[in-house]
Amino acid sequence: MAGVRVPVWNQGLNCLRMKMMKANNMWNRELSRRLPGRRDLNCIANTVYRTRCLDGPDYRLAPGEESAVKRALRLAASREDNSRAIFLPSQGTTFRSAEEAREYYNLYSWEIGFGIRNGRSRKNTKKYRTKVEYACSCEGFDSDPNAKSCRVGCKAMIRLLRTEDHGWYVSRFIEEHNHPFSETYAENKQWPSHGDIDPITRDFIRRLRENNVSIGRVCNILGVSDGSSGQTIRKEAVRSVCASLARESIKDDIGKTLRLLDEMKKNDPGMEVRYQVTKEGRIRSMLWCTGKNRLDYARFGDVITFDTTYRTNLYNLPFGLFVGVNNHFQSVIFGGVLLTNEKISDFEWAFSEFVAIMGGKPPVTILTDQCQAMDAAIRTTLPETKHRWCSKVFEREWKRIMKRYKIQKNEYIRRLYRKRAKWAKPYFMDVFCAGMTSTQRSESANHMLNSFIQRSAPMHLFVRKFNELQYDRRDQEGKERHFTKMKNRQLRVGVPIEKHARAIYTRAMYDRFYRELFQSGSYAICQREGDRDFMLVDTRRDEEPDQEKIRVTINDEEDKVYCECGLYNHVGMLCRHALKVLVHLDKRELPCGNIMKRWEKDTPSSNVCAASKLVDGDSACGSDYLLRSLLVMKAMELSRDKNRLNEEKVINALQALDAAQVALSSGNAVPTATCESAVAGASGIVRPTQCPPRPTKKGRPCSTSLNSWARSTKRSRLENVANEVADKESEDEENPKAGQTKNINELLRE
Repeated sequence: MAGVRVPVWNQGLNCLRMKMMKANNMWNRELSRRLPGRRDLNCIANTVYRTRCLDGPDYRLAPGEESAVKRALRLAASREDNSRAIFLPSQGTTFRSAEEAREYYNLYSWEIGFGIRNGRSRKNTKKYRTKVEYACSCEGFDSDPNAKSCRVGCKAMIRLLRTEDHGWYVSRFIEEHNHPFSETYAENKQWPSHGDIDPITRDFIRRLRENNVSIGRVCNILGVSDGSSGQTIRKEAVRSVCASLARESIKDDIGKTLRLLDEMKKNDPGMEVRYQVTKEGRIRSMLWCTGKNRLDYARFGDVITFDTTYRTNLYNLPFGLFVGVNNHFQSVIFGGVLLTNEKISDFEWAFSEFVAIMGGKPPVTILTDQCQAMDAAIRTTLPETKHRWCSKVFEREWKRIMKRYKIQKNEYIRRLYRKRAKWAKPYFMDVFCAGMTSTQRSESANHMLNSFIQRSAPMHLFVRKFNELQYDRRDQEGKERHFTKMKNRQLRVGVPIEKHARAIYTRAMYDRFYRELFQSGSYAICQREGDRDFMLVDTRRDEEPDQEKIRVTINDEEDKVYCECGLYNHVGMLCRHALKVLVHLDKRELPCGNIMKRWEKDTPSSNVCAASKLVDGDSACGSDYLLRSLLVMKAMELSRDKNRLNEEKVINALQALDAAQVALSSGNAVPTATCESAVAGASGIVRPTQCPPRPTKKGRPCSTSLNSWARSTKRSRLENVANEVADKESEDEENPKAGQTKNINELLRE
């Protein structure tokens, strides 16, 4: 074929073939030099081709295999050159996973004094990783040449390829660096790769933060502050993880809240949730009560306290707690409500919905602070309930204090005195308050809530932590029931009525009874009018000329004792004066008319035991009692409907009850569509779609010059004059119309 001209494209193809053969020979020689005993280029090329079509797990399944780290530590003692690094990632080193290889290379970087970062990686068409690279933290260059960066183009790296059993091996290792190394422990831990937080530690940090542990304490627990635990984690890394966890928790807050409430409702059939939603679908108010809350209210809901607290959630919503006292004299929670505002309409909605959830039974007495909006809402929604204020202010010697501080003409003090029936302790004696004269139990519950919930918690976390608080209160109640049932109280006085009190009262109430019985020994009967009236005096005040006498009256027809001190009417337990008369008459038991059921021990059939069994998972007793109680509450709620009942509505309701009774008796299911529409129409439940807007933080004032300060001072002086005029006409003791109250110095000057 001599003289035949070869086409140009054919010449280029032959040249390309020659270059490929030359590169093939060079690659084979290089592999033979670096990897003795390895397969030639064609075999490796076939392996790479097969790897591209490979699919499987991302790691090698070898449960009993020794890890590379353990193998390196085991061989470290027998190495000939001690200057050689223990975790040297030489070519051919195998690993079960890429994560194990990264940990191994990171340990090597700690020995040498540099950090690592993730490099390039490759996946095949089946999303199967076939190559992974880990490079030095100084690899590459920053896009901005003037940036404060440690990236100086270092070439140090390792390259990992796949093995046939889905493992990894080091195919390339560049050891040389072009930058100085870290020499001390404090320097070395500044590399980000040495401060990585593993998933287990991250989850541990999440749990600590959810339990209201500060970031400083988290660092102390992890040993970051003093390095006692050998941790290389930096405080900056902990703060970064906490910020990341906070962002994850805030995301889809309303969805997480609704799912949590649905799960709680599924586990607790007696739980009720009520919403108040704006036109845009934002939640405005939310009230929820568990099944145990409702059963506790049925027994101990005669007296409640209500108070609000702030800064317990991300949206700065005021949180109100309905709190009472149980037969162990412990605080018991009846429900919680989140409010956007504290206006009269908001409190009216909260009180009316709370009473509706509790079957339409209003409390006998409610204790609040001096909030005018609460007072107005209680007058409209709870007209039959006796409202009292917290009695912490000026309980005695009113006139002496007025004269001493010269505040007789102060308008605020005058209004406070006119409202003394709401807060002064003597006016409480005829009102049953179960021993409560302030909102201290609500404040104590709010304090306990702050120990459970971190500040600025999202709504779903707030609801979950509030549920944990109720579980804690349930455990404390179970502890008191256990001690009341199992531990016998010692008789210390020896009179017959003491034995009877020990048999009927709980441990806490028996201790209170004993104190009154002990104090009764200081009293003597100075006068007796027949068999019913007795006059008593305190022998410790015999030297006083105007010694007070207290009258005690016995009513045999009612089997009840009356004392003018009013302790029984206020607390529900006999006072020391009545006990003195009963001991004098050698009574063997307390009068039946003076024994309140709310202070007696729990019986196996009581709603407290039923609710406890339901929460603990025993549905044999608790669930049946709870469901029956809910039916009764629902019937009472229907009968107390604000809408006027007529004959047609009553007939329709009775027909629906008859149909439900027939269906339940026959074992057939009640039509759910009719029931759900009736419930939704009666309660007006509308599920929210958005959380309230987050409050914005106010920045620095626009101007801080001397002229602006003078203008603001003049404006404040004019506002103070207007406030003094408006305060004289205001009827709100806590929030006057002027928007501010006087301090103690102003009161003293007046």
